[in-house]
Parts: sequence; C-alpha cells; structure tokens
Amino acid sequence: MADNRPHSRTKAPSSGTGHVSKRGSGTGHGQVGNTGGLHGPGRGSGSLGSSRPASSSGSSHRTGGYYGGGTGGPSYGGIKLLPMLIILAVVFFFVMRNCGGSSFLSDYETGTGTSTSGTGIGGSSYSGTTLSNTGTGWMTSSSNAYQDTSMSAADKTVSDAARDKYTTIKGGGEDTVTVMVYMCGADLESRSGMATRDLNEMVYADLSDKVNVIVETGGAKKWQNSVISASTNQRWEVEKGGLKALDKNVGSKQMTDPNTLVDFINFATKNYPADRYMLIFWDHGGGSVSGYGYDELYPNRTMTIDEISNALKKTGIKYDFVGFDACLMAGMETAMAVEPCADYLIASEETEPGTGWYYTNWLTDLSNNTSIETVDLAKKIIDDFTSACASSSSRSKTTLSVIDLAEFKGVIPDVLASFGTSLNAQLKSENYQDVAKARSDTREFASSSHIDQVDLVNFCNNLGTEDALKLADAVKGCVKYNKTYNVTNAYGMSIYFPYSSLKSVNSMVKIYENLDMDGSYSDSIKSFATLESSGQIVTSQAPQGTGLFDVLLGGSGQTQSSSSSVDITSILMQALSGAGSSTNSSYSGSGSGYGSLLDYASLLGGSGLVSSDSIESFASLLGGRARITSDDLALTQKGGENVVSLSEDQWSQMKSVGLNVFVDDGAGYIDLGIDNVASYNDDGDLIVTYDGTWMAVNGQFVAFYICQDDYDADTGYYYLLGYIPAELNGEYVNIMVEFSSEHEEGVILGAQAVYKGSDGENSFSTEGKGLVEIVEGDKIDFLCDYYSYDGTFQDSYFLNEESLVVGSDGLYIETLTMDNENVYYSYRLTDYLNSNYWTPVQKY
Repeated sequence: MADNRPHSRTKAPSSGTGHVSKRGSGTGHGQVGNTGGLHGPGRGSGSLGSSRPASSSGSSHRTGGYYGGGTGGPSYGGIKLLPMLIILAVVFFFVMRNCGGSSFLSDYETGTGTSTSGTGIGGSSYSGTTLSNTGTGWMTSSSNAYQDTSMSAADKTVSDAARDKYTTIKGGGEDTVTVMVYMCGADLESRSGMATRDLNEMVYADLSDKVNVIVETGGAKKWQNSVISASTNQRWEVEKGGLKALDKNVGSKQMTDPNTLVDFINFATKNYPADRYMLIFWDHGGGSVSGYGYDELYPNRTMTIDEISNALKKTGIKYDFVGFDACLMAGMETAMAVEPCADYLIASEETEPGTGWYYTNWLTDLSNNTSIETVDLAKKIIDDFTSACASSSSRSKTTLSVIDLAEFKGVIPDVLASFGTSLNAQLKSENYQDVAKARSDTREFASSSHIDQVDLVNFCNNLGTEDALKLADAVKGCVKYNKTYNVTNAYGMSIYFPYSSLKSVNSMVKIYENLDMDGSYSDSIKSFATLESSGQIVTSQAPQGTGLFDVLLGGSGQTQSSSSSVDITSILMQALSGAGSSTNSSYSGSGSGYGSLLDYASLLGGSGLVSSDSIESFASLLGGRARITSDDLALTQKGGENVVSLSEDQWSQMKSVGLNVFVDDGAGYIDLGIDNVASYNDDGDLIVTYDGTWMAVNGQFVAFYICQDDYDADTGYYYLLGYIPAELNGEYVNIMVEFSSEHEEGVILGAQAVYKGSDGENSFSTEGKGLVEIVEGDKIDFLCDYYSYDGTFQDSYFLNEESLVVGSDGLYIETLTMDNENVYYSYRLTDYLNSNYWTPVQKY
C-alpha cells in the first residue's frame, strides 16, 4: 500500500557532522539570547545558526522590498527585511563613441550555423554561437505524467472560425518590415551584459534595406559598452555591423510606464513605415499577474497585461507578431491582451535563461525574404533560442511557442466560457477535490515564486471533463509551433490558476475585467480560492487542530476530543467576510505554512469576492470529507517503530509529506525548512523517525524548501527542485538546488534573483531571466525563518557565523549530522487544498 502515499526522495548519506551555533546581533539589533544552540564536533567550519535578524537600516536598491517564497517557503519579504550590506554607489562615466552617427563593428561573419566574432558594440567582446538543432527534450516517456510536447514541424492549418489576419503579406520578397525592440536592460545588462550581447547578435545579422530594426534602450544602471548611456533612454537603428544613433537623449523615462512604450512605437512607425510590423519586449517578465519588465532606475512598478493591451491599442498599429524575450509571457492572458492588435504571439511559458533569443539568424532570414511566412520565421526564432540555450547550459529549461491570435480570437472565447462555467459547477459539487488534485498535478512555471501559472492544456487534460478537453484541443490548435528543452507537459500556453498563493486573486479578476474576458473563468478562480481558504481555515480553527505550534506547545489541539463539534459555516462566515480571522491559534505563521492570523477577506482581495451562498456550500462539502484530527496523527508502535496510520480515504486527500526540522537556540526556534524525505512500512503507515541529518552547503547548514516535485511512478524517475534563501553579495536570492535521478546527491544550479515592489496600491513580483552564476569570491549569507517560543514569527535570520566566501571549488551540497538534543522534528502532511497537518513533534 505504500506506493499510494506521496513519494519521497532518498536522502544522500551523511558526510560528516556539524553544529548549529549562534551569532550576535548586528548594529541596531538587540542580541537574541546566547544560550543553548546546537554544537558538536562539526566538519571543518561547518556551522549553522544565528540569532541576529537579516535586516538593517539599509534600503533596497532593487525594488523597495524583497520577495520570498509564499506558501511553502520562508517569509523574509516583510517591511522589516532589508539588505545587510549597503551597496556602495559607484559613478560610471560612459564615453560615447560617435563615428559619423554610427558605431561600426569589424571582422565578423554571418550566416546560419557559423561562428561570429569581433570587437562588438563599443568595444564589448562578442563571439557568436554555432547553432544546431537539438533534441526535443530530456525525457520521452510513455507515462501520461511526462509528455514531451515539442513539435517537430510547424502547424500551418487554420480553423475556419479564425478571424482575418491584420497583416497582408505582399509576397515575392517585396514587403518592407519594421522590427521594434523595446529593450529594458535592467540588471541583466548592468550585471551580465546580456542586452549588449543581443544587440551584438542583431548587428551581426546580414540586414537588407527592406528591414528596419529600431531599438529603444533604458532601464539599466550601467551598460556594458561605451556606446549606450545609462543616464537617458536612447533610440537606435541597427545597421549591418553597428548601431546608428537616432536619438541620444530621449530623457530618463521609466521603461515599465506604458506611455514610454507608446512614445517609442509612435516614433518607430512614423519614421519607419512598413508593410509588416514586429514588436519585441526585452527584459524580465512576471507572467499573467505582474506582466512585463523590471526597470533598475525606476523599480516601483511593472507593466501589467492590461496596461500592455491599452498601450498597443493606443498606437493604432497592427502587428505581424508581438514577441516577449522575457520570462513567463506565453499566457492565455497575454494572448487576450495582444490579440486586438496582433496576428501572432511568440513567448515562453517558463522562465527564460539569461541568453534569451538568438537574433542573428532569424533577422538574416527575414532580410533574405521579407515575405517569409510568420510561422516559418517564428519557428526559426524558437529553434535557435532552444539551441543557443542548450549550448549555453545542458541544464537549461526552456519553452517557446508561437500562438495564432487570429485563430485564438475565433475559437477560444466560447470554449473558455463553457470551461469556466463547468469548472465552477464542479468546484461546488462533491467532485471539488478532483479540481484540486488536477491543479496540483499540473505543470507549474516559476514554481519557486508561487505565481500560480500553469500549462493550460495539461490542466485541462488532468481535469478530463468534456469542456476541459474541448478547451485543450482548441488551445493546441492555436499553438502553431512549440519547442521545449528539459521541460515536459508544456504545450505552449499557460494560464493563471490560484493554488500556491491566493494573494493575486483580486488583481487577476480586475485584469480579466479590463480585458473584457467572460466572467465565468473569473468566477471559477474565485470559487477555488474561497474553497482552498475554507479548507485551510477549517483545519486551523478546528478544536482538534493539527498545526505545528499546537502540537509543539501542547495547545488545544492535543487536549480536546476529536468528537468536538465545529460550526464550519460560522467559522467561514467570520473569516471570509472580513469580520475576523483565525482565533484558535496563538501563533503567526510564515511561509513554512504554520498557520496565521490572516484576514482571509483581504487575502482574497476583499469580501466582495465571497458570497454567503458559496460559504454555506463549501462548508457543507468540507464537513463531509474524511476529517484528520490530532488523534489520527497520534504515534503508535508497530514493528518497533513509531508510525502514523491513516485510512485510505485520508491518504487520498494528501498530496505531499515533508520532514520539518527546527532548532531551539535558547531564545526561540530556527526553522530549517521542509524536505520530502519520508518512508513507509509495508502497511503503508508513515514511519516517524529522523536520523539527525540535514542539508548543508560547504559545511554550513541551510534552510531548504521544495518548490517542484515531479515523479514518474512508471519509470521511477524523479526531479525535485528546491531553493535555499540567502543573501548573495548583499542581495536577496534563492539558491536553486536540483535533486533528480541523475543528481541524487544534489547539484546547485545558480542563484535566482528575487524582485518585489509596490506602486503604493498594488504589489508585484518579477521573475528573474536566467540564473545568477555564483563565482569565486562571492559572499553568501544563508537565511532562515525565526520564531519566538509562543510561535510568533520574528523575522528572517542569518544561519552562518560569518559570510561564506566562495572558493575555487565553488559550492557543494552535503548531508551533515546535527549532534544536539535541542533539535526537533515533525512530519508535515499537506492535502490538496494546501492545508497542513503535523505529526507530534519529536526531539532528536
């Protein structure tokens, strides 16, 4: 029976011992105790633990705040949490080179499959990439759970229901083309020169006089060349071999302001009229919730999907294609926003590596035949992108697709409306858990950021209803070419569906309204969010509560009878109407999911999203499911082991089991995170035991959180992605870690920059394009969540005694043993509504 339980990975064998120690507070913070702490022989300087908060009087130079995790991860993004290190301001002087209006390159070659090299823009080094077609993915499996969705050929069929195309191609190579590149360089340029690299790829293309490539630059604190200025936006024409300055002083304008975009489009189309217009957004992307862009100079906003739509409509231009060389923009919402103005959308469902699109070859192909069919041109873009990213790193995870928006307009609205209606009805029936399970099993993108963007076809297939399958077929018809690398179950179009975090529900409902989207889908996501919240509220409010601090502190959850009655309707009415919140628990939870005194009405965007009829309906549904109480989670002895025995009905509600380890340092609790290490006996009972080991990096213990967990029961293949919260050179990041069948002991992939900000009214987060490489000399401070003895979340604290300075050997993962009696552990069971239950806390 054990194979019916949530799967878990096998932990690598222990490679030594370590200790948890304490570090005094920094300036401006009182010292939090200095007794206790974990100690032992250690391995080298391998130590973990700190009692000083990871905050200071410094201010963020990125976005005015930091983002960390959400449900299932640490909560180090509060107002209090600011960088420990104040980055010294360095004044950069740019020497602008102007040779007759152009900055020319020399000694280069172009052409498909050739290597190119030269001095690059303004002396920046450049070496082109030799491209070849790569395979279609890292795994092809007969299991429905792992579908390789790469297409071998473009689909040029078009539904009879499709609207007419806006752009009419003359044919015979007679068309003129204007390609507009809206390039917000951001830290991609200031840190790594990625924008300069792509500009070099453009200037090395063999451009014809019928192709105009017009670029606006801005949004970066520094440009890695001597041509482009960081003090003002600038406009350029890409010529064969160089950039021609069109306007060197547009003014310092926010690249995430829709008005800046409108001005650029109006300038380009007025001065470079053409038969075909193509628009490319270059920068970070935040997906359906946050939209496009991160401007280093003005980091207080993004350009939301509906703002993009309004900006494009304002220009009055019809585009052959709109493309996003940015993360997470191949969404249903993006397609809706762009469709009124464009025939095709080219974008990625997943995060993009920093290398982004490869520009040389497709611009050359376009120049060779300005009448090339858009789908053929998109295929070239997609194939080269996949190849270039794979050449850069074999561990890259990429998706890129082209969506026919004319067909989208003709076939999607009706089937989406039917889908939303049936989905909402299913959520209010006894089959509600089928929706939660389908959502849990669906391919999610940027999972560590909890933006709740999932593959639409995969979700529909998992649901399996008639309306869902009709929508899946319609979407697959609109996606004319899709290529993935190291990603399965990605069919080319994503959609927002709340699950990991409910904070964006209200924002998305407003965006849907602004896009004139049929209200049925909005109703379904509101219903699901309310249902999920209801399940979590009932779990945390019940007299037989199973929260971590209930069982740790000996709260009511351990003393009241499981037969106690609970007025579920009353609880939900109070919590979801905004009249109150959780009152049974004394603790305030963090991202680890310990529960919280949350105002659920605010969480869902206001009580207006919740109707009393819905609450009564959900109360009835939740009251009928197999309840899990502290009595159910009580430990029993079987075969000399402590076990937890649940019924099959109870196990069927569970999506995951994780080991939660924390440390009493004499003043409170250090949370070391959640790992999915668990084992079961032959009867399918969870064995509650712990060997005292935990993950460490270079001898220092770290907090670890899982954000993606894929497992193929047919083949035994598993892939687990997790993250370690940290400061890298004073800036907050998630250090990404992979455990898989290929890397059982774990491998560090790099650091994911973490961005978050607010415009004073709405909060946003943007997904970093690519991973930050961790190199020799970098300084790392590992972070953890910290709780007082009453369970109140305090702040994020540093774990290591001193900053880890990366040496020539880089970073390596270890499993170390903690040798101290003040280590505690519990197994966290999470159901399909993201309600958490803890087994009785044990001392190691």
